[in-house]
Formats: sequence, C-alpha cells, structure tokens
Amino acid sequence: MIQLDGIMVSDPRLESLSEKISAGERLSREDGMVLEETGDLHCVCMLADSVRRRLHGKRTGYAVNVHINYTNICVSGCGFCAFGRAPGSDGTYVLSRDEAVERVPDGVDEIHLVGGVNPDLSLDYFVELLRALKAAFPAATLKALTAIEIHALAKREGLEVEELLRILRDAGLGMLPGGGAEIFDERIRRRICPVKATGEEWLDVHRVAHKLGIPSNTTMLYGHVEKPEHRVDHLLRLRELQDEAEGSAGVIAHIPLPYLPGGTDLGETAGAPNGSLDLRQTALARLMLDNIPHIKAYWRALGIRMAQAALTAGADDLDGTVGREEVMHEAGSDAPRSLAPQYFESIIRGAGLEPYRRDSFHRPVKGDTR
Repeated sequence: MIQLDGIMVSDPRLESLSEKISAGERLSREDGMVLEETGDLHCVCMLADSVRRRLHGKRTGYAVNVHINYTNICVSGCGFCAFGRAPGSDGTYVLSRDEAVERVPDGVDEIHLVGGVNPDLSLDYFVELLRALKAAFPAATLKALTAIEIHALAKREGLEVEELLRILRDAGLGMLPGGGAEIFDERIRRRICPVKATGEEWLDVHRVAHKLGIPSNTTMLYGHVEKPEHRVDHLLRLRELQDEAEGSAGVIAHIPLPYLPGGTDLGETAGAPNGSLDLRQTALARLMLDNIPHIKAYWRALGIRMAQAALTAGADDLDGTVGREEVMHEAGSDAPRSLAPQYFESIIRGAGLEPYRRDSFHRPVKGDTR
C-alpha cells in the first residue's frame, strides 16, 4: 500500500499515473486503460476528486431548466432507446410551437429541446419553434437539437450543416446538447444504432457549431455492449474535438450517461450498469478530459443517490431541475420527474460542497453570487 498526498494506492500502476495527475500532465490512452482496469476504484475516484477540487474547489452547479421533447416519432430505431416511436405507431406526437411554449414554466434559465428523427418535420417547423420559445422566454438559453437531429435535418433540407446551423442560430439556438454521441466506435454503433449518423458525423456537427460560435455539451452512453477500450477511445476523441476548438466556442460540459435497459430491445442482451461503473465513468471523464471544464452527474439517469456520490468522483454539476423529460423515464428511470432548486442545494450540501445556481455556460445566475 502506497500513500500519495493522502491518497492510499493499492495498485502500483497508479503511482506514476497519480504523479502525472498531480503535475497536471495529460493522460494517455494507456493511462485511460489503467483507470478502466484497476481494482482500486477508490483511488481512481479520489484522484478525480482532487482534479475537480483543483478546478472548482467546492463549488457545485445546478440549473433551473426544463426539458421539452418536441416529438417521439423517430426512424432511427436505436436498440437502447425506449422513447422513440416509428411513424404511424400508437402514442406518437408532435408538439406545436404553442404547446411547447406552454410547457415551459416561468423563471427557467435554460430550455433543453430534443426529440426524435422525424422525417415529416421541416426546417420551417424548427425555426418557428425556436423563435416562439425565444420570444416567450428571451432570458433563457435554447439548448436545442442534438447533432443527430441536426445532421438528419440538413440531409432532408439539402443544406450544408454550417448553413443550417446559421439559420437555427439566427432563430434563437444558443447551444447544442450532447445527446446522440453514444459510443463512437463504428462496430458498436452498427450494433446499437446502425441507422443514425456516424460518430465522425456527430463530431463534425460539433466542430461546425464551435466554428460558428455555438458552444456545446458532450455525452457518452456506457454500460451496454461496449468495452473499456471503446470508452477510452470515445473520451480521447472528445478531447481532440475540444483541442480543435481552441480560441472559439467549444465544449462546456461532458455528461456520462448510463444505459437504462427498461423497454429497450438491447435490454435482452445488455444489463444496466452498476454503481461501480457509474463512479468509474465519472472519474474517468474528469481525469481524461483535461480540456473540458465541467463534468455533470445527470441525476435523472444516475438516480439521486448515485448522482450525489458522483460529486465526490469528479463531477462538479448536477444538471438541473429538468421537468417533463421523457427519454430517461421511458427507459425505466425511477428518479423524480423534476426537482426543486432547494432540493439541489440540500443534495450538494449533503456531499460537503457549496451549491450555486448557474446558466447554460456555468456562470452564476444574477443574484446568486456563490
């Protein structure tokens, strides 16, 4: 047993890795595999927590936001998804712009707007939807449309991604969410989401968005059929994406997402992640993504207790109040549909940390100076 800066290390491979982390050096692919394979998960989490505290101290963010799923019609047919419905199926819907506006409560700082790849929705629909939301809630950031939705819409409209993003930006789009990344390895994508855009196409949409001054978030879906090397590769490609964005808008936060098997086709061959994997992926993200400022513990996917635990494994944010989100609910999440700001403050303080209400860019909201 070795002690390094108060951290007990039982795996000798972590000794040199710990020294690199303490010195602020970038970790390699091989380092990532050590973090994935070591049995000393406690040390991995403590190392990630040391980086989190170096970057953010005890400050831990949350947003007052709302999630709107504008349609559940989707032609992607992903094996891990319980939300999407094929065109013509029972229970399908498309929200009108007025219905979308009605779903947003007063006082939100962020509107998270995503749905399925619906072949019947035109660019005009999205422009009108964004304009209506921005007019009704001018102070809220519209974090809207995943790279998958952007890529599919550009193809339908015969537009270059850059031209499409310019139009959407002018209509009120302020940020891209991170959904749709899943796992970038194409062999895995052929198994879990063979119809949707490739990993490289997902990355290209974010590259173009950053070039246009539109920041974004990123995600990784883990715990299904992927292996540790696929997860490490995914994070390295996100790190490269952020390196390319130097000097312009880039990635604000990364969100590790556990696969939830409820109601999914993939659930027959892949089980749900366990708490150890959840904590390891939070820690791995914080340690490998040295150029992405924030790591979120998304409580709707992790559950409240695991999200709180992730705050001691590298995460510095709990996402937000959410409200009305359907994707995780359909996949079997047993977390509440929404949480009040006071509850977030209690969760964060319960982890020995200091809460602050933030906007989409992790700046304190006016009036909250913490």
